[in-house]
Amino acid sequence: MIGNHILVVDDEVLINLALSEFLQGAGFAVECVYSGTTAIAAIRRHPPWALVTDLDLGPGPDGFEVARYARDTRPGLPVVFVSGTMHGRHPGEGVAGSTYLAKPCDGRRVLLALRQAGFLEVA
Repeated sequence: MIGNHILVVDDEVLINLALSEFLQGAGFAVECVYSGTTAIAAIRRHPPWALVTDLDLGPGPDGFEVARYARDTRPGLPVVFVSGTMHGRHPGEGVAGSTYLAKPCDGRRVLLALRQAGFLEVA
């Protein structure tokens, strides 16, 4: 994958696919995973250039844990949390400079948040 690789993590299949399709349609390389455990495995295999993650990912690591692990791997990584829950926990548990978007939200808002967080489309 190239330098515009975005990792999308959401246990809700339809939301994950819709967001991934939008980002791919905008010209980005996107990897979809559906749990915190598979997200961490994906980060180990190939650290992304940006992370979009739900917070409540079912059993295993939540989105905050995934984001912290990703930032340990790639400091300064743009992170956007997209969730219908846990908004109140974002200020204390979210990684520095991350953005929280409440569900439902569309791909345009996610892409704008990534760009505001410093995500650059590098080929």
